[in-house]
Order: sequence, then C-alpha cells, then structure tokens
Amino acid sequence: MPTEYRTITEIAGPLIFVEKTEWVGYGELVEVGLPDGTRKRGQVLDSSKDIVVVQVFEGTAGIDRQSTVKFLGETIKLNVSRDMLGRILSGAGEPIDGGPPIVPEKRVEITGSAINPYSREHPAEFIQTGISTIDGLNTLVRGQKLPLFSGAGLPSPMKRLGCSWTTSRGPVPSDGRSSS
Repeated sequence: MPTEYRTITEIAGPLIFVEKTEWVGYGELVEVGLPDGTRKRGQVLDSSKDIVVVQVFEGTAGIDRQSTVKFLGETIKLNVSRDMLGRILSGAGEPIDGGPPIVPEKRVEITGSAINPYSREHPAEFIQTGISTIDGLNTLVRGQKLPLFSGAGLPSPMKRLGCSWTTSRGPVPSDGRSSS
C-alpha cells in the first residue's frame, strides 16, 4: 500500500513540490489529499534527489502544506471498450453524454514512445503558396502542419488562404515547375 506524505514544500500554479522520500518515476500518477477530504490527481513531471515536481490536473486551489501526497506507482491508463465508439467523453475518458457508464474490456497505457524524426520519410512535395516570404523562409511540404495565425477576435482570412493553398496550388512536381 502506498505511503502518504505531508512533505509539500512549495505550490506554484498547477505545480506542487514535494520533498522526496521514496523513489518515484517520471509520469507516475499521484493522488493529493486535501484537508477537507477531497482528492485530486496529478502526475510526476520531474524527480531529482531531493524534490519531486507534480502537476496537479484539477489545479492547486485548496492544497496546502498539510495536504497529503500519495505516489500510486503506475502511469496514466485508460479503460477501453467498443462501447466507447460514438460516445462523448471527458479528457479523462469518462462519459459526459448522459449515457450509461462504459464497462471496460481492457486497460491500456496512453503514453507512447517518442517519435524519432530521423526515421520519418524525407519530405519531397513542396507546396508553393505564392507568398515569397513563406516560400523562401518557411517552406511548406505536403504532410506537415500549416502554420496559419490571425489576431484574437479577428476574422480569419488565413483560413481561406490555407484552403486555397491546399485546393488550388498543390505540390510542386519534382522537376520544379509549378502546377498552377
């Protein structure tokens, strides 16, 4: 059974800093017990010799130095089932559509391996935007995300521009000639 610790040394935004008393791993789940009896979940972001940094998912409001911290010894897992198809779920995988609870068929880890960029296929299909600054300094290729920005609250002509790039221009053939 995991031990509960009362060794919170600092609270900063969504982070709590806990004096380390046992070995914990990166990504390990944490349960924080508040003085009023409520529980919040978090995840280990960093673990050094003396301090463990925990990100609290529900925010740190109500947490103080008397709160307890329990390291659960596992990473984030999600209960999955075919019953999830077509359902509306919260970020934690819980149904929020008013339907019945999901009976899990299995429990899977949601963290995966890091992508090795070197193993990706080399980009070859250049997208000509017709805007020399973008074409020269921020070359776009098929398959990458298009960085389109606009000011907050303003209509976005960039959406229309992005759509026109993807529908009318297309990639430049390997011989270098434009297709538009």
